[in-house]
Amino acid sequence: MCTRSSFSNGCIPKRLSIDEGNQYIWLVRYGLTQYALVENVGPFDSDIDPTTGITHAKAIANYISTSSEGSVPALIYTDPFLRTTHTGNIIAKALGTGNGKIHRIEEGLTEWQVPSLLVDEDSKKTNPRTPKQLQELFPDTIDLSYNSINPQLPDDTPREKMAKGSVLFPETEDDLFKRCATTVTRILDNLENHENICIVSHAPCNQAMALFLAGGADCIEKWSLGGITRFSRKVEKKGIVGGWNLDYYSMTNHMPGEYKDGVKGAWSLPSFK
Repeated sequence: MCTRSSFSNGCIPKRLSIDEGNQYIWLVRYGLTQYALVENVGPFDSDIDPTTGITHAKAIANYISTSSEGSVPALIYTDPFLRTTHTGNIIAKALGTGNGKIHRIEEGLTEWQVPSLLVDEDSKKTNPRTPKQLQELFPDTIDLSYNSINPQLPDDTPREKMAKGSVLFPETEDDLFKRCATTVTRILDNLENHENICIVSHAPCNQAMALFLAGGADCIEKWSLGGITRFSRKVEKKGIVGGWNLDYYSMTNHMPGEYKDGVKGAWSLPSFK
């Protein structure tokens, strides 16, 4: 379990004892992108960098896939943006596809729906690719039979007609917190056997999910490029589950070179600065 003082440079995990009855959630932020995102300008749907970004994704994938056997994820969830989907694809390949596709595109994990992160200087909003378009880019791992459990609503949806926790542009921070809590809850509720999962998303969404799973903001600080957070909980034979424990937060000791200390590219929502 991490202490508050260990979060500033990412908590370095010890090899925890893995109980057969534990369930794990990995929350991951991608590494270096091909093009730097400039708020209110773009580009908003950049791929990961073809050299350094790929190296980062492989380092993330290697750490997760070689972790203690009981914690390795069975399913990967990413939002439709290219930087998260490509990272998820590399993680999925490291895990092996087994008897079927294990990479699911979930719209409820998408980037924070605010103009500065989606609307360029010409007032054009960026919408990500569809699952089918992404599957054409990454055919080996993406499961096209999966339908988002918290899909993006059309931008003109009246707010009074939307369900609490839906995905609708634009979002306040409070909207983001509710949306991410709804998304991760629905993902967990729709698992068949309390499988371990890995979620690759963006710093705002990862912070919001960590806030929900941790039950409070004491642990939430900046999220580094390539940062990994892991939660675990006890699952008993009758399906009774315990509360979530934070194993480590935005850990970056798997990252190469200057990214290992977790400082470069760290980002936070205004609520946690």
